[in-house]
This record gives sequence, structure tokens and C-alpha cells, in this order.
Amino acid sequence: MARPTILEVNDLTFRYDLRKDNNTLSSVSFSVQQGEWVAIVGDNGSGKSTLARLIVGLLEAEKGTITIDNEILSEDTKWRIREKIGLVFQNPENQFIGTTVQDDVAFGLENNNMPYEDMKLKIEDALQLVGMETYRLKDPSQLSGGQMQRVAIAGILALKPDVILLDEAFVMLDPQSRRGLFSTLKYLKENENITIISITHDRNEAALADRILVMDEGKLIQEGTPKEVFSTNNQLEPPFAEQLRRKLNAKGRKVPQTYMTEDEMVKWLCR
Repeated sequence: MARPTILEVNDLTFRYDLRKDNNTLSSVSFSVQQGEWVAIVGDNGSGKSTLARLIVGLLEAEKGTITIDNEILSEDTKWRIREKIGLVFQNPENQFIGTTVQDDVAFGLENNNMPYEDMKLKIEDALQLVGMETYRLKDPSQLSGGQMQRVAIAGILALKPDVILLDEAFVMLDPQSRRGLFSTLKYLKENENITIISITHDRNEAALADRILVMDEGKLIQEGTPKEVFSTNNQLEPPFAEQLRRKLNAKGRKVPQTYMTEDEMVKWLCR
């Protein structure tokens, strides 16, 4: 049975300067199903981050519509819609409010008038998910960049939104932290039916998604599964496992002749 559509973008067009003809986004259309992980990739200036800000109502489109959970985004509906979607920026300092880590995670919950005892449990669960429970009383400004980002993500996870939108959110994290959070997001997708939209330059992150959207100069030029996109788009650097497969193939090793995920590569190497 097909999953319901949680996000629909239709004919979206945007210019930062209406006096100029060059569009930042031009007639972008796509939909995302509930519980799906979609990665949006493209070079700098392709319009990825602008798209993220339009989706959460931080910018207003010149043309087109954004529908979230069957409700069209507008000036009248954006506050209700923002309760359903959480945005994590590249720079975590942009999102800090509280004087301690736990205060910062609690901020959104307090705005929702959540009872204190329920709030304590939500904060504890969210901090455990990102591995920051022992830092709950720390001043966020004293944390490393990677730790700050994990706290910012915890603040979103505590709210359990329908959609988590990650705008280059893992750039400042070390590889171990990234792997841990990728596992957390996969768990939330599969067990909580949370939709994930990740805007990223990292091809290994994109390879984890169910589907990839490729942006170029403000246009959506390709979409498909990681296998479909990385097998056909020679302009995109493939994820590590596929790079390894291609190098082994070029050296004459007997490797599978089709795209391989990291898990498939590990299984093949361990035969």
C-alpha cells in the first residue's frame, strides 16, 4: 500500500532580487512520502538551502505552492505547519536559546506547554539519542562544534515532528558522531515513521536515503534511488563503497558490475 504524501512542492520559483531575471529556483516540483528519507544534493548555488527555507516558511515563494500534511503553506498557516517540521541548520549556534544544554532542548517543549515530568523524559530521551546526556548542565557555548550540532538535533528530536529537515547538519561532526546520528535517523524513520529530508554535499550521507533529488542552478534535474542516480550521473562523486568498487573493477578484480551500497560491499569483501 502506498504511503501518504507528507510534502508536495509544486512549480516553486524564487528570486532574492525581483529586479533581476535570474531565478534562485525555477519551477521546482517534487513530493515526499511519509516515512521516506530524501536527500537533496547539488553544488553551491544550486538552490538547496533556499529550498529548505521556503519549505519552513522563512522565505516566501514568488510562484508555486508548498503543501505539508495536506495544508498549503501560507502566512496564515505557517505557524501550524512549523509544528510538523523541524529544521536543523549547518551552524548550530543559530539555534541556541537556553543557558544549559537541557534548557535549550526544553525550549520547544515549553512553548508547547508540556507538563514538567513529561518534558524531563523527552529531554532525557533526546539527549541519549545523540549521546549528549552527560552534558545536560553544560553551557552550550562551551561545547565543541560537533557537540553543539548534536544538541541542536536533540532539540528537534524532542519535539518528534512529522518531518526533520537537515540543512548540511552533519558538516561539523566527526565520523563516529555522524555514523551514530545516521543510525538514529534510520531508527526514527523506520520505527516512528518520521520523514527525513537531508540537504547535503556528502555523497555517503545521500547514499543512505531512499531517494535522491539532484539540483543544478535552481532546477531539479534528476531524481531516483541512490543506485539509479550514482549509476547514471557522472557529474556526482559516488559514495565511498561505489568508489571502491570502481577502483577494484579498473584493476581487473572480479567485483559485481553494478552499484553497491556500503553494506553490500562489506558482505562481498567478507565472503
